Amino acid sequence: MSIGWRRGVEPQRHDDEWAAIRLIVRRYALSRTRQPDLADDIAQQAVLNAIEYQQNHIVISLHALAFRIADNLIKGHYRRLKPISDISEIDGMACARPLPDRITEDRAETRAMLEALNKMPPLRRDVFMRRRLDGQSCEDIGRALNLNPKAIEKHITRALVDLHAARRKWREVETPDKTIKPDNDIEEGWAS
Repeated sequence: MSIGWRRGVEPQRHDDEWAAIRLIVRRYALSRTRQPDLADDIAQQAVLNAIEYQQNHIVISLHALAFRIADNLIKGHYRRLKPISDISEIDGMACARPLPDRITEDRAETRAMLEALNKMPPLRRDVFMRRRLDGQSCEDIGRALNLNPKAIEKHITRALVDLHAARRKWREVETPDKTIKPDNDIEEGWAS
């Protein structure tokens, strides 16, 4: 079975050529690493990468290409083994995306908050949505709904208390180890 194909090169000759390159690259990798298994892996990967590369590029010397790839693989291997001395390098390696369990937890919490919003009296929900989502002032909401601003503030406060209670209840049921400690204050930034 042919491991690669170049125009004008017979498959058997081509396999023989790649096998010869693989042996030379293995010898080179063994001299650099002193690890026969690692040298085998590097030689095999270098030949595979060279085959892929030469299919889309003009290659003057397959030997030089294979040696260059093997050299990069060896450097990459030792780079990965090198201990990290600077803690800031670890941050660059970590994925910034939240873990799947965190995403699931956030979605469940969002559903709990939406349920709490749907259970609110319509006027309270309307006032809260106008204030929080639309960013309207209490005076503007009061004018639109024909209520005084103090009544608007009370509706907002009650909506926040409802949401806070729903969140606490959700935490107690879904994540008992992360239960919110009881306090009398609504979380900072929720009011007004």
